[in-house]
Amino acid sequence: MGLFSFFNSKKKEEKKGFEFVTDFKKHLIDNLLLVNLPVDWIPYDSDRFRAKTDDGMLQMSLVNYQNNGKNTIEINSQFFKELKLDLYDNFVTEGEYAAYDDLKVTDSFITKSFKVDEETQYYYTTAKHVHGRLIITDIIVREIGTYNKKMQPLLQVIGSSIAIK
Repeated sequence: MGLFSFFNSKKKEEKKGFEFVTDFKKHLIDNLLLVNLPVDWIPYDSDRFRAKTDDGMLQMSLVNYQNNGKNTIEINSQFFKELKLDLYDNFVTEGEYAAYDDLKVTDSFITKSFKVDEETQYYYTTAKHVHGRLIITDIIVREIGTYNKKMQPLLQVIGSSIAIK
């Protein structure tokens, strides 16, 4: 440990082969959930929770919604497949998005990326039972440029930080 190591305020987050060294800041979403986002993702006023980088190259939105079905739904990989796979197919067939081969489905989230014009869009969805309600959280990151192989693991770190207030 160096003499000035205590000045290093970076927090390390590890996610399967990637190490992120970044500062995170906690944000309250919909007066319901807390989420940690990189400090350089700056929130701004909008109809939902949104953040962007100073240079405007990255924009992020986060929205929570309640499933109007039964609240006893089991959250697992099949739930996420039924929730999102048709939508992802529509992005390609109707929206003319170009899909990257990075679909990941687990019992706690689903994630997929697409090339759209000059940007890459990263989609991440998770769900939680909160006070007897099923709350689904969608995070969408739009980044100008080519595919960033660190974005999906970063979204997984962000998604795993989501906690009930």
